[in-house]
Amino acid sequence: MTASVEPLGIPSSSDLDDLVSLIRSLGYTLDAPALSARLTRLTLEAGHETWVIRDDAGRIAAVAGAHVMWAYNTDAPTAQLLLLVVRADARRDGVGSQLLSHFEAWARSHEASTLSAVSAAATDSAHRFYQKRGYHESGTRYAKLA
Repeated sequence: MTASVEPLGIPSSSDLDDLVSLIRSLGYTLDAPALSARLTRLTLEAGHETWVIRDDAGRIAAVAGAHVMWAYNTDAPTAQLLLLVVRADARRDGVGSQLLSHFEAWARSHEASTLSAVSAAATDSAHRFYQKRGYHESGTRYAKLA
């Protein structure tokens, strides 16, 4: 696979199908109309960006999404990787590492002082992936349904 990272842009219907399949592989329930609506909110203007890597047939083999956020305790933003998933047949080819490196460069371009990765629904192999690349556990996150 010739892998180059590109911004998602306006997704086609087949892009949405690929993205839904990738996100469902993490255990989430999702359909194309819901994802399409969400993507309209995850914009550059809102501090978000989504990147994809396509396979040789032009289908999305991997996706990552991140945002920049400001906090009360620092003058520099934090870049948070919200999503990184690679299609099963594209794993072990460096595609995930390539997307993570792209995220890190993007974060530096936004002058982020801290980079974080969300992996709440991830497997132990995903945790090892991040740890191997210098990420560490940084506290506990609490959540409550509204």
